[in-house]
Amino acid sequence: MVWSIAWRNIWRNKLRSIIMIAAITIGLFAGVFVMAFMQGLIEARIESATRTELAHLQIHVPEFLANNDIDLSISNSRELTEKIGTLDSVAAVSRRLIAEPFIMAAHGTGGGKLIGVEPEREKRVTDIWEHIIEGTYLEHESRMPPVVIGEQLAKRLRLKTGTRINMQMIDSNGNISLKGYRVSGIYRTNNSSYDESTMFVNFTDLQAQLGLNDNTAHEIAIRLEYSDQADAVKPAIQDLATNYNVQTWKELSPEMSMLTNSMDQYMYIFILIILLALCFGIINTMLMAVMERTKEIGMLMAVGMNKRRIFSMIILESAVLTIMGGILGIAVGTGVTKFFETHPINLSMFSEGLEGYGFASQVYTSLRTEALLIITLLVIITGVLSAVYPARKALKLNPAEATRTE
Repeated sequence: MVWSIAWRNIWRNKLRSIIMIAAITIGLFAGVFVMAFMQGLIEARIESATRTELAHLQIHVPEFLANNDIDLSISNSRELTEKIGTLDSVAAVSRRLIAEPFIMAAHGTGGGKLIGVEPEREKRVTDIWEHIIEGTYLEHESRMPPVVIGEQLAKRLRLKTGTRINMQMIDSNGNISLKGYRVSGIYRTNNSSYDESTMFVNFTDLQAQLGLNDNTAHEIAIRLEYSDQADAVKPAIQDLATNYNVQTWKELSPEMSMLTNSMDQYMYIFILIILLALCFGIINTMLMAVMERTKEIGMLMAVGMNKRRIFSMIILESAVLTIMGGILGIAVGTGVTKFFETHPINLSMFSEGLEGYGFASQVYTSLRTEALLIITLLVIITGVLSAVYPARKALKLNPAEATRTE
């Protein structure tokens, strides 16, 4: 009986009930979509950082990242690379040499980070070669060794493919080494800061300029089959690289890890705000419903309906409204999100600002199942709790007085 009465009460004032359901639907749609959008933005940034900039794990001599001293090198890099490559979870591994040269070009000078890579191995670890917008990667052969530079650096120094630049650095003997390179390619990623500072040359060319032997490397970059395996695979790699420091991408880039954690908190804060607004809306609607039916509630009490059933009736009304609006909101939000999982949201008008922080200007939404389940549960709880106050208000009515109410 309580169920049937509650259902009829919901549709007594159809307009109010429809408006309430619509408000819940719109609020939850916004919550689901914003969560999916922010999650997609984060996942794209992490993918960009691991696929283009960092790889999933890196190996260095302790203190190398703090000092960038070229003498802090991995002495058995070739053998270590081969051993790591045999691990099941490892998709690719590549050696690197790193230097910080002084760049001299016809239209300016500057500093940067020069990375010496083995092109074929590096292609399987990072995707810089896929971001070439002008010229070619390091396969270009000429009398002068090739260098690949970022678009932002090319703009700052007014460089183009074929331009010569000189790199000056300190070699392993402590002497000043000057060498000319020819710009073979210009790349562009989603991170303008990275593009302005990072250059790539052949491993052997930088090795010769620094005066290092063939088995020496400053860094070993590792790409895994799945990005979430980094923490699990790290101990196995550390067992092979006993004298060196193995770090995951989260340890190499703490700001990325912090971004992931903080963005999760921001998303749930946003959902909490929506639920608070929903809570006050339900309280207001149910209070109005109780006040309008004061005489009816009094008559139900007078004919013997106990307070527990009255309380249950009002809670059910609120729960049904919330569940109906919640299901619609989550269904619409999920549907729109699924559409934008395959059709990117174009933010090109904000591309300059986004790329300054390493974010892509085209975002694909990503909705986690656990987040959807949490939202659903929170909505139901909110609907039930929001009806407690109006229900308690109804229980305080005096049957004799309530039945005389007009």
